[in-house]
Amino acid sequence: MAKRRELVVEQLHALADDLEELWKAATRDPVAEKRKQRGWVLLTGALGAAATMASRKALMKLWPILTGEPAPAPKAPSAAAKPREPVR
Repeated sequence: MAKRRELVVEQLHALADDLEELWKAATRDPVAEKRKQRGWVLLTGALGAAATMASRKALMKLWPILTGEPAPAPKAPSAAAKPREPVR
């Protein structure tokens, strides 16, 4: 008797999973989800860039206060440096 009950429980769980997947497929738009995901990626990228710029600016102002020395200047790429040629 326990075997039949376990079988029915297993089949009900499978049916519930199938119904859940059907509901997801019927109510979600994959194009809209991808658009939303791209939006979040752009937002996190923009916030990361803004945080980096703000922290660099703050550190440039704090460096002389904390160390008593002028802040190190960012290195500019040299004009003499040529881009590498691809290896063939």
